[in-house]
Amino acid sequence: MGIRYSGPVLLAAAVLLALTSCSAGQSAHTSGSETGGGAPVVFRAATDDPVVFLTIDDGAVRDAAMTTVLKKAEVPASLFLTSDYAVDEPEFFRRLRDETGSRIEGHSIDHSDLKGRDFADQKRQICRPARSYTKAFGKRPRLFRPPYGSYDETTLRAADECGVSRVVLWSAEIKDGTMSFAAADRLRPGDIVLMHFGDNFREDVREFVTQADRSGLRPALLEEHLE
Repeated sequence: MGIRYSGPVLLAAAVLLALTSCSAGQSAHTSGSETGGGAPVVFRAATDDPVVFLTIDDGAVRDAAMTTVLKKAEVPASLFLTSDYAVDEPEFFRRLRDETGSRIEGHSIDHSDLKGRDFADQKRQICRPARSYTKAFGKRPRLFRPPYGSYDETTLRAADECGVSRVVLWSAEIKDGTMSFAAADRLRPGDIVLMHFGDNFREDVREFVTQADRSGLRPALLEEHLE
């Protein structure tokens, strides 16, 4: 049960360098395409508030208990949904969003690696889910996460044309109940944490809460802390 990827999941070395040079209260980001007009990329939110953000990707594994897990933990999340999964069971994601104070964002049609593809193809992968989510969930996504964290300037230009305000990556990741950090050895204010809709959902949320408590941070909604 679940989804397995052959592509990379951890941040690239360039991301690690950006995060290492970014202190708490600063946002590790790029300004978008070097040729101009691209959506900006963010790895952490620029805030001095003691907050940390959970983001959950894909949607391949769905269990009604997931809503209960997030509600009991009092953790809102940004749900970066792959369209092929979101349209398969939209009522599940609507309930999860509404009962946990979460938001639904974009994560491509079919989880293809976008880097290197032409503009029309990348735009289709970003814009089509945005349109379908507007109908299915009542609100157009403003954030986009490229599958595998893999993107190029074309991705940023396509995202901008699709109305995306930020291309969101991450600064920490939870997998199989264990958190790994791109920089330092603990969470810092503004960190964006990646996890997936998977078989270890309960354990992964527990680890998120444990690490947030360890660093004196409270879970918050990413969308409310991006300018």
